[in-house]
Amino acid sequence: MSTPHQPEQVILGAPFDACNALASAKNANLYRAAMRLSPERQRFFLASYASMRVIDDIVDDGFLELPDTERQLDRENVLATLDNWQAQIVASKADKPNPLPETGPLDENVYDALRQTLGRSDLATDPWIELADALRRDIAEDPMDEWDDFISYCEGATAAPASIFVYLLSARYDEAIGYTSPLTNAPLYHARDMAIFCYIIHILRDLPEDIKGPDRLVTIPSEVLIAADITIGEIRNAIGQGRYSDLDLLGSILMEHAWEHFETGQARSGELLSVLDADEADTLSRLFTVYIELGGAMMENGYAAFLSDRDEIMQITAQSSLPDVNEQ
Repeated sequence: MSTPHQPEQVILGAPFDACNALASAKNANLYRAAMRLSPERQRFFLASYASMRVIDDIVDDGFLELPDTERQLDRENVLATLDNWQAQIVASKADKPNPLPETGPLDENVYDALRQTLGRSDLATDPWIELADALRRDIAEDPMDEWDDFISYCEGATAAPASIFVYLLSARYDEAIGYTSPLTNAPLYHARDMAIFCYIIHILRDLPEDIKGPDRLVTIPSEVLIAADITIGEIRNAIGQGRYSDLDLLGSILMEHAWEHFETGQARSGELLSVLDADEADTLSRLFTVYIELGGAMMENGYAAFLSDRDEIMQITAQSSLPDVNEQ
C-alpha cells in the first residue's frame, strides 16, 4: 500500500511523554494509526488513550483478575475509583485544576495532558462517560446473555473510544482556540459500526490469549456460545490441545455478525472523506485494512486455519498496513 507521507517522529514533551509510555505499552493498531496524525493531534490522542488505559487496566488487569472473594470485597472500592476517574474527566474538560490530585486514578501528568487537549476542544466528554458505563457493567459482572447485550457493551467499550479517533481525524488545531471539528454528525455515528466490526475481529484474533484468563474476561455472549454448541471451558480445552477445528462454527457465527456491521461502517466512515485530507484518509484506510485483512484470513480457509497460522498472519497484516513508527 502506498502512502503520501511517513509518520512523524514527534518530540512530545511533558506531560505527553508520560501518556505515550502508557499508550504505547501494547503497541495497538489504534496507537500506530494515531501516530500518523499531526503532532497536536498525536498529543490529544495520547492524553485520551492514556486516560482510558489507566481506568481500563484498573478494572480488567486488576479487579477482574482477582479471585471471587476478593472481587466481592473490592467491588465498591473499584466503583468509587471509577466515579473519581469520571469526575477528573469532567473537570479536565472544564479546564479546571485536578479535583482529586491525591486520590484520583489519573496522575498529574495524564490529567494535565487531558486538560490541555480535551479542555481546549469542542469534543464532549461523552466517549469517556460511555466507557465508564461499560466498565460499571464489567465491575458489576452483569451477564452478557444476548447479542443485544454485547452490542450495548461495545458502544461504550470500543465504539466510544474509537469515536475520539474519528474526531481527531477531522479536527483542526489553532493555537488560539484549540481543537475544532467540522463534522455535522457526532463522531460516534461514523465510528460505531466499524468499531464493532473491528472489535469482533479483535476478539477472534486474541481468543488464544484471552482464554488463558478467567471466563469473565471472554466477551462472547451466551447466545453465540449456545448457537455454536460450545462452552468457555471447551474453547479453553480446544485451544490448549490445538483442536482448532472445534472452533470453526464459533468463528463462523461471529464473523457473520462482524460483516453485518462492516457494510454500514464502511458507508458511514466513507462519509468522512469530504472533510479529510489525503493523509488522514490514508490513515483511516490503513487502520481498517488491518482488520479487514484479518477478517478475510478468518473467512478464506476457516477460523481453524487462521488459528494455526495466527502469529504469522498478525505480523504480516499489522506491519504491512501500520508499521511500528519506532522501527522506521
